[in-house]
Amino acid sequence: MGFSQKGSELFGKKIVPHHMLNYAEQIYDILVGEIELGRWKVNDRLPGVIFLAKELKFGTKTVQSAYDRLKQEGYVNTLGYRGTYLKSLHPQAPDIDGKIGVLVSAEQTGQPLILWYEHVILLCARRKNFLTEVKVLPAGLDVTKANQKGVIFEEDVTGIISLTPFQMPVRFGDISGTLPIVFLCPPFERCAPKVCADVQDAYYDLTSRLIRYGHTGIVFSEDAGEQDPRQTKMHRKGYSEAMKEHGLPIDMDLMKASREVCNSELKSVAAHLRMIVRPKSGKRSTAIVAGSLGRGMALTRVAPLHKIGIPRDLSIVTIGSDRLEGQSGRQITGMLPDFDQMVEMCLTMLARQKSSGKSDFTEIHVRMHFIPGDTIRFLDGSAQSEITGTTHLSQTHDIQTLSQAVPC
Repeated sequence: MGFSQKGSELFGKKIVPHHMLNYAEQIYDILVGEIELGRWKVNDRLPGVIFLAKELKFGTKTVQSAYDRLKQEGYVNTLGYRGTYLKSLHPQAPDIDGKIGVLVSAEQTGQPLILWYEHVILLCARRKNFLTEVKVLPAGLDVTKANQKGVIFEEDVTGIISLTPFQMPVRFGDISGTLPIVFLCPPFERCAPKVCADVQDAYYDLTSRLIRYGHTGIVFSEDAGEQDPRQTKMHRKGYSEAMKEHGLPIDMDLMKASREVCNSELKSVAAHLRMIVRPKSGKRSTAIVAGSLGRGMALTRVAPLHKIGIPRDLSIVTIGSDRLEGQSGRQITGMLPDFDQMVEMCLTMLARQKSSGKSDFTEIHVRMHFIPGDTIRFLDGSAQSEITGTTHLSQTHDIQTLSQAVPC
């Protein structure tokens, strides 16, 4: 029936621990994808809840939750002990306008971030009456053929969102028989046309906010353990631009020392904190811009052990956001990508390419959301409630301006 005996896959799709998608949601996403792509015909019986739970090694409540949602949304009917039967392939959009192909690499399958992107693409595409179909980029394939009809995706696909980066030397419209393609990848990846989160602007924004709130001693704690040094470079550049713009000094010695810190070693993180709160220069810092969520979480975890209050003694901000360990309801202040906006922009640009018959943009940077959190102290006297009610709404470059500013 297409199940992995390992209990971690359903119809070839991995189910993994995920802080934004629980197991029931992942099962639901996979089943919806299989239903809409025609694995079952109307009135066919779906796998039983108990059987599926046993195969996946999950509790029946987890699987039942996914099935309950399928029933609520009109995909299936439950006939008591007789089982669950397919009621409709597309209950929410009977008149489908096409299919969006989603391209990933073999290494990306099952990665939490990729699963989240697939989830958001499914939801956004459905709102526009599109189906989605995820395919893995075949090993050894000439990437110039990745968007040719019939190579990876068939004629019913109207456009491709690629979550895996590669250089597409031939733009859509240059040769016949190709599909529109947009890359949804990090800003430092060399691929076009691309939609990405503006992480450099995010660090500029975080640093600027700290300055507006009265902080002048702001340290950048660089995380050398980040997967890609190009991303770290963008984080550092955003911080540096904000500091220089406001005429504030950058402690290069502390920044250099931060590269030697290991997030998993308490002594290493503690020594870094002591250097920040009791520097040799005598000028005490009041805020840290952490170069990664891992570094930000390590700092907030270690600080109480050394009687350093966050944010009483030291404010901390970072990219990403997560709950603080042992502190119910509190989370770190940071910036998160606007996933919905990025996917919506991908769909918009696919439609634009299709209507114009060519690819006429290079990249679009989408601003990130500000997550207020609980790790900023306001030194300028402003009330915290005035700030935490503010959402950093995502914006995109005007398309006409973009075409002029970033010509193809």
